[in-house]
Amino acid sequence: MKNSIKTFFYNSYIYCLHVFALIGFVLVVGFFAIRFHFTDVKGVIDSNSQRFEEVVMGKNVKASVVRAGTENGKDILIKNSLDDLSLQMNNLAAKKAVKSKNYCQIDIIGKNAPEAAVKIIENYQKTDSDVLVSKMILAARLRIEAKYSSDVFAVCDNKNVEADDDLISKKYMGIQSATIFPWMDNDQWKTIREAIVKDKDVIDRAAGVVGIEPRLLVSCAIVEQVRLFNSNRELFKKFFEPLKILGNANKISLGIMGIKENTAIETENHLKDKNSPYYLGPEFEHKLDFENEDDADKRYDRLTENTHYFSYLYGAIYLKQMMSQWEKAGYDIKYRPEIVGTLFNVGFPQSQPNANPKVGGSQITVGESKYSFGSLAYEFYYSAELLDAFPYSLE
Repeated sequence: MKNSIKTFFYNSYIYCLHVFALIGFVLVVGFFAIRFHFTDVKGVIDSNSQRFEEVVMGKNVKASVVRAGTENGKDILIKNSLDDLSLQMNNLAAKKAVKSKNYCQIDIIGKNAPEAAVKIIENYQKTDSDVLVSKMILAARLRIEAKYSSDVFAVCDNKNVEADDDLISKKYMGIQSATIFPWMDNDQWKTIREAIVKDKDVIDRAAGVVGIEPRLLVSCAIVEQVRLFNSNRELFKKFFEPLKILGNANKISLGIMGIKENTAIETENHLKDKNSPYYLGPEFEHKLDFENEDDADKRYDRLTENTHYFSYLYGAIYLKQMMSQWEKAGYDIKYRPEIVGTLFNVGFPQSQPNANPKVGGSQITVGESKYSFGSLAYEFYYSAELLDAFPYSLE
């Protein structure tokens, strides 16, 4: 009997020893995989990068460029005031041509995704912004072209196209259908959606403190969460999160915004460095101060706390710093979520202001669809999803 008990404990000991050895081996492999960046996802330039640029510059609209006009004694201003497309919108003839082209495309979208068409029409009627709607159309158009063919929209690319906006509006209003966007077509989206809406007050507060559009901040948070739910890399990193005790926490994306500790430290430093291209001014210098200088070790707690406020605040300041850098260089990107999203993903070293920025970043696979970080930020931003909570800024 005693020998049986000894044998049982001995076997249990050997079993536990093997289990702990295996766990140790896996953790060590994980440590070196992260340490030497074997788990990093290489950034890509999005295959549709030029398409995003064209809809900004108006190259997809067959109309002549004319000077900006006035209305009721005031200059006519459109969201992207520096774009050629904005100038085109101020000429009635050009506006009619653009509107016909847009409604032609909306009709094609409606035949394939009525719900998307309805949202675009509702925003068209509410804002009368051809620029905004052109970008919403591109978001839906790229999905439809990916599923079918670019030839689907060929009829609308004819410069003489005419479309009855009233007829098309009545045709689709009230119709419900499945979404055209893959990241919305799963159970995970419901979880993400509810979490983001629940954080609305915190998001608005953080965005307000910094002075950026809440929807822009949400676009980056959404992509981080979609990536979390759809990427083995993120699950892998989450599994090895205990490795932070080995001094590796700066390699791990933290909180709902996925801010790395190194990025958080850089963001804090740029607030106080007057010589930094990311310096925002004296009014921002103390936005991320700790109560005591010795409290910097609480940064991890800030980025992972349950209210998410600091995660959003760091994210908002991080975005503001790069947007400010570009603005100082003469390039306004605050209404280009695809570029802002790309920069959010690739970080400070890759933020190099130029006249023809590329859309890209980490590649994210959702079902059978592949996105770059920047393109998914664009698609969410112009999908009209969560618009009640986070409306477009048309200032």
